[in-house]
Amino acid sequence: MGAYRKSAAVFWTGALTAASLLVSPVAAANPGSQPHAESAQGQKAPVPVPAPVSKGVQHLVRLVPELASRFVIYSGPVDGPGISGEAVTFGFTRAGAEESRDKAVFDPQTGDLLSMEITPEQPNTGPVLGDQQVIAKASAFLSRLHPHGLSYHPRAVTRQGELRTVRFVRTIRNIPLDDGYDCFVTVDQSGRIVGFRTFDGALYQKWSPASFPSAQRIMSPATAKQRYVQSHPLEPVYLLPSPYDGRTPVEARLVYAIRDGVVRGPHSGSALDAVKGSRLAASRQQAEVRTLTVTGTGEAWTARTEAEAQELVRRALGADVQKLPVTVYTDARDSGEQHRFFIWGFFDEGVGDRDKAYALGQFPRDVSPALRIHVLLETDAASGRLIRVVLDDGLHGGRPTDKKRDWAAATALLERLLPAGTHKLRVQDTGGENRTWITADPVVNGIPVFWEDEREEEGAYTISVNPLDGSIKEVSLALPDWAAIRYPSPAAAVSEQQAVQALLAAYPLELVYVRGDRPHTDGQTWQLAYDLSFRQSRSHCFCGVETKVDLTVYVDGQTGTVVVRE
Repeated sequence: MGAYRKSAAVFWTGALTAASLLVSPVAAANPGSQPHAESAQGQKAPVPVPAPVSKGVQHLVRLVPELASRFVIYSGPVDGPGISGEAVTFGFTRAGAEESRDKAVFDPQTGDLLSMEITPEQPNTGPVLGDQQVIAKASAFLSRLHPHGLSYHPRAVTRQGELRTVRFVRTIRNIPLDDGYDCFVTVDQSGRIVGFRTFDGALYQKWSPASFPSAQRIMSPATAKQRYVQSHPLEPVYLLPSPYDGRTPVEARLVYAIRDGVVRGPHSGSALDAVKGSRLAASRQQAEVRTLTVTGTGEAWTARTEAEAQELVRRALGADVQKLPVTVYTDARDSGEQHRFFIWGFFDEGVGDRDKAYALGQFPRDVSPALRIHVLLETDAASGRLIRVVLDDGLHGGRPTDKKRDWAAATALLERLLPAGTHKLRVQDTGGENRTWITADPVVNGIPVFWEDEREEEGAYTISVNPLDGSIKEVSLALPDWAAIRYPSPAAAVSEQQAVQALLAAYPLELVYVRGDRPHTDGQTWQLAYDLSFRQSRSHCFCGVETKVDLTVYVDGQTGTVVVRE
């Protein structure tokens, strides 16, 4: 969490009152400052401490008597993922408060505690508490911190050295809310509260039980399990190792992944409406996906020399680069492969050869419009095989593109990129309404083939179409040689039904309240769902790029083992 200091103010928690909002400051923290040596002329004027922070510290001291003898520095605002507010630090002396790592963050408007980390002055001397005793201590703290704490139930205890952290899940009518905003209370082994956090102030959000649907009309757990199995929640997928290590043949592995993911949305893709029994993910807006049968022409896409590179660019993009200056260089990869780059076009003075790949579309002012074009071609240096070719003229469409035209252009190019013969492909457009970004992945034995961590915008073949005129702007071909991949037979794998049973044995369905795809939007309504209990088994956060296959939880197709990737 990033933080910055304003003019620091020191006060003693034992003497702090709601009226003591003006206190004498010490010098701003720096290695050479000595507050007691500062002259009267050098001292700063008293700094007003926000009243909400003052009240928040008072309340915290009542809950954690350990802090009653501490000095506190008001540090100012902090802004970080999930926790933004006004920060204070605690110390056993005035000078110690300046350098202390013991801190707390409060809501600037209400003074509610958002996070706290402290280290007790005295070491542990009492008996070591068991998990249930730790939960009791943490629950008492949470309920005294705020009345909403009574609606949180302990879900798990994790250990780190001598510390125990209890994760609390918010509930309504004893049904957990699957909103991803848990509370965490950390207790040392003798029962002293030493840590707390709640993301986005979720603990203090007001919810009326009347706004949550009743559970009177829901399906029974047995019926929900039956409907879940019938909904085909798992999808068989061939996964290729990522990153590719350059060896052939490549060994694919068969897994059963949860359709539409596990943690990226407000519920897993397999969650069921607890009343209707239908999959909730069916209402989500999905990128357009087609399964196409394409006959490849078997054209060769290789270039070793500059002349061959110019011809490849003309065939792929329809661009003539003969009148443009060219830069050619070779880079070594960690796998030992050598990649060769051809980059055509005019660049600003001072842009190095290897920096030109990151300056595409940025032209010197004196370049004529006819010469405002950059083209990058990346090939395998040994074989000349095409890896990527990009055209950037600095122009970008702003209006909805012609999807029918773009799909036709991309499909026609796919025919030329594919080896000779008939191929099945899973083709997807992830570009939205203003551009067309086509990814195509092989389908073998009726099963799609992906890289293990393949992103939504990546594929075995990737094609970007110019929204202005339907021309091709970018083409990428992923490694390896697709004909050299070994695929395990589906007949030797566990069945889909066996995989579903293994998944439910590991993470049975649980009745939860879920809300829409935009959980932070006002006016969202809650609904009851049966979802995998995995989402309530730990704190989770979708904070990264979207992958085509969410492997947070999956079933190994060979062994039937449920695998969790933390």
